[in-house]
Amino acid sequence: MERDRRPTLRREIVVWYSLVLLVALGVFTLLAYLLLQQALERTSTASLRQTAQTVEQLSIPARIPRISTDEQMVELAPAGPDGPRLEALRRRTLLATGDSVEIIVARSDDVEARALRSFLVISLLLIPLTAVAAALGGRMLIERLLHPLSRLVNTTREIGIGGLSRRVAEPERPAELRDLANSFNGMLVRLERAVDALRNFTADASHELRTPLTSIRGTIQVALARQRTNEELQDTLAEVMEETEWMLHLVEGLLTLARGEEELMNGERERVDLVPLLADVADIGKALVDGRDVRVSFSTTPELHVSGSARQLRQVFLNLVSNSAKFTERGSIEIIAKKDGVPGASGGTKGGERAHAMVLVRDTGTGIPARELPR
Repeated sequence: MERDRRPTLRREIVVWYSLVLLVALGVFTLLAYLLLQQALERTSTASLRQTAQTVEQLSIPARIPRISTDEQMVELAPAGPDGPRLEALRRRTLLATGDSVEIIVARSDDVEARALRSFLVISLLLIPLTAVAAALGGRMLIERLLHPLSRLVNTTREIGIGGLSRRVAEPERPAELRDLANSFNGMLVRLERAVDALRNFTADASHELRTPLTSIRGTIQVALARQRTNEELQDTLAEVMEETEWMLHLVEGLLTLARGEEELMNGERERVDLVPLLADVADIGKALVDGRDVRVSFSTTPELHVSGSARQLRQVFLNLVSNSAKFTERGSIEIIAKKDGVPGASGGTKGGERAHAMVLVRDTGTGIPARELPR
């Protein structure tokens, strides 16, 4: 397998960190060199001036007044072709006697030049060593900081559709990686729930669809076994239509599950009157139990409104009633709708209560087996 040659985050951080450090050290060295050169020049000039003043005090008696003093820096020719550069201070003093005294003090810049060269050599040696040491230290620090990220990447690569129950370790630091791991675990939880729901629904849908399909096939086979009258064909088509309606109901449930989360996130909410909606569901329930000793009743309080999607609410209540009709052979199916106040809720009705709608679907059927309750 060809190795991935794309630059890694570690390498890019170390390279950029080293380059920035080299540039910063180079600029610092240049500024330090210029400042050192200026300081040495000022010190040299001050030393020549002090020496000239001392020579003048020793050469001229103190009783002779000085009228004026003039100082000038001059550069003298070196003693040889390879000799050091000489700089001198010419000091001319005019005396009250009319005479003038001229003093020239000179010195070579060999000491300053050696100091500057030593500074450059030391800097050129220390800059790369410092950059290398900083790069190694930075790489060790980055390895330590990004080690949890590497574990997160390796764990995510190992997690498949059958291992969604696994979770990635949440490091204590840095906080950003802890938040990333926490968010990823939350995504795994939601994905696991969605996959489990899809599996359960697929299994249930497969089981539920197999029965009407088998019934339709059997009905058609019986109808084709011999010549049928128009009345018998109409009865056969009615049975096929009934089973087809039930399959359409299952398919509609599958579509609702597939797009339910997206519609809940992005769908528009509206004011829905539950009274006519539940009355329509009750009428459908009566049609579903037609021919059986089952009574479908509907009771509600007036003016029962909620905020939501009328289509989705109708589908939910219809699923409940159709399941009750399917598993209730005799007895009753009750649909009860009423207001339910939550004490202490803010932004609600009078008395600090917020009104909720409570819808109960109660039947005398076989109920849900205990092993199916967790689903």
